[in-house]
Amino acid sequence: MNLRDAISKAGQIMDQERVEPTVRYDLSPVITDPVTIFNSIIERGKRPRQVRENPEESQFKSGNFDLLCALLDQVPEQDRAALFVFLRSRISNEHSYRHKPGHASITGSWTQCSSELPLLAEFLVRRGDKQLFIRALSEASPSPGLTLLLMQLEEMITLNFTLFTDEEYAQLPTAIATLNQVIADIQKRAKPGSTMESNTMFNVSREISEFCDSISEGCRKARFLYVKGSLLPGMNLEVNQDKSRVRTFLEKLGFTQLLIESLDEAERLYRTAATPFELKSSMGHLRSFLEQLHLQACAAAHKKLGGSLPSKWGEALQYLRDHNVLTVKEEQFAAQLYALMSDTSVHPLVAEREYARLMRNISIEYGLLLLTKLDKLGLN
Repeated sequence: MNLRDAISKAGQIMDQERVEPTVRYDLSPVITDPVTIFNSIIERGKRPRQVRENPEESQFKSGNFDLLCALLDQVPEQDRAALFVFLRSRISNEHSYRHKPGHASITGSWTQCSSELPLLAEFLVRRGDKQLFIRALSEASPSPGLTLLLMQLEEMITLNFTLFTDEEYAQLPTAIATLNQVIADIQKRAKPGSTMESNTMFNVSREISEFCDSISEGCRKARFLYVKGSLLPGMNLEVNQDKSRVRTFLEKLGFTQLLIESLDEAERLYRTAATPFELKSSMGHLRSFLEQLHLQACAAAHKKLGGSLPSKWGEALQYLRDHNVLTVKEEQFAAQLYALMSDTSVHPLVAEREYARLMRNISIEYGLLLLTKLDKLGLN
């Protein structure tokens, strides 16, 4: 797809998001604790928000985000930066929002508006250029749309803080401080003669300042969690972050929902296990996930690479090796991992937590390696 068509289609998707927003965070299927569910509901109305230590508790979903990802996959690598620059320009547009029907006279508050900017924030952070997003944030035009963007950024930090690195959390408060200064300058100007403009200035100034303060505190807490994760055993933030990337790749590349649910169930059993038998069940799901991951990878690769479609574990490894998706050493590693997982999870009656943690972490990182290779082949 050429750049002009991509920009046109991206604009249509953004226009639709402005009218009917699709961005949301849902509780992960692995969360069954009623206290966690209750807290996730009541905390959304509090400022500053409490940053959640476990990014796996919530899952980001958006139909239009999926469309933007599909569009990006069809854009040549050399044109993607230009597409991101086009999308980023919407953050500088003070008209990137609309009043909800029936509320045109009550202007200014984000509660009466909808915007494409929350989707744009998620897309630039997850699939685009985070540095571009941070720069755009510092240059944004105050409006109800920007308020909604900041609200989404607050949600991202609260529910999925590993989206940003420690270094990026050091940069975000500077961008936020710039916004606060812009608001301070606006408040010094003469009051607009129009009641609508005056209401907008008042509401936007109040709301943006509130969200900026909340986000700055969220950045501080997120940086603390990175320190905590680096000092305490058993808290591997990078693996948790990579699990989210594995899930995103599975959805993007068209793997079955059953495979995604199998990984989710393995995670739920691992986190909530009270007995070695539950850990054994978790590892059993991981073994099934590893096997089906390769078989479905072959099905996806077969559409482009051809050859004889395998139906068994060993055949799947051989197929991926023969078609240079996996190297010889990677094939051997996957085979040994599967064998070790079988010995420690399928044959014994119970499983120890150390083995469960090892298998879980390795399965996630190896899965990310394989899915990244498939994505680079353009399989979707």
